[in-house]
Amino acid sequence: MKTNTYEELFNEVKGLTWLPWVGSNYNENRLLLVGESHYAQGDNGEEDLDCYNSFLRDKNATISIVEDVLDGSTWNFFTNTHYALTGNDNVDREAFWKNVAFYNFIQRPMHTTGDRPSPSDYKTGWEVFFELLKVIKPTHCIFLGSGGSKYLWPLVEKNDDIEFIKDKCTIEQWDKKIGRFFGKVAHLEFEDVSTDITFIRHPSAFFKKEEWHNYLMEKAGPILKELQHKTRF
Repeated sequence: MKTNTYEELFNEVKGLTWLPWVGSNYNENRLLLVGESHYAQGDNGEEDLDCYNSFLRDKNATISIVEDVLDGSTWNFFTNTHYALTGNDNVDREAFWKNVAFYNFIQRPMHTTGDRPSPSDYKTGWEVFFELLKVIKPTHCIFLGSGGSKYLWPLVEKNDDIEFIKDKCTIEQWDKKIGRFFGKVAHLEFEDVSTDITFIRHPSAFFKKEEWHNYLMEKAGPILKELQHKTRF
């Protein structure tokens, strides 16, 4: 279901709190899904310190959550993600997660869903992201939430650790408006990495799943058509 091929390299990525999920067929299409945060809150929305500390101790927390989804958990975030990428509510979850990689961008737990990442959290998130790209080399990344997009370009322009190919790197912050939110796109090239990035609204409550699916098909149609073919029952 998942592969451990990259685990040793992930352990060398500075600042990476949780190991990413990498499906066993990831290398066929190299599609990386990027969530935002882990939330350490109780069933009634209150802060749960035991959960918070558990997240900090467990480097496999992200992998465990994907395994819960495979076992039938129905969090809105994941059911909406399945639809946004496939256009179908009834997907073969096992096939879906075999063919993608996934991790969360923010590298510390949020206390509740009302807790928001700081500018420093986003900056750290991008620094970790750049290092992850060197390891798994996705051809396309889909950000499931666009909060960090405004921090990307300043780090591309002024980065002492990575030599971006500036004339190949782009970002469009207002590509298309859906409801109150903009879809955004970017392209990054550095070293042996070349990847397209699409940002959509966080797929939680009030997510316009049909419209965001259509937007993703405009931006990543070929790779998503392949995923859709593999996830049909």
